[in-house]
Amino acid sequence: MSHDHIIKQKTIEIDETSCTFFDMLKDVCVALNIPTPVLLDKHVYDFNLFHTCIFKPSDFVENVVFSEFILQHIGVK
Repeated sequence: MSHDHIIKQKTIEIDETSCTFFDMLKDVCVALNIPTPVLLDKHVYDFNLFHTCIFKPSDFVENVVFSEFILQHIGVK
């Protein structure tokens, strides 16, 4: 997201039985061709509770051109 506009979006299928949260995050970042952010306990907590977590540019070591990176689990039942 960049100033409330989606600039790039990708949906990928993850095998949740053999994949850690960090592996899933890394796979999505590779698919989007962006750096992998620093993963904090808050991100894991938000993802587990809300099935969504938001990464800000300050969560990345490298400079990024977006204002938010939103990770969502869309297969929640």
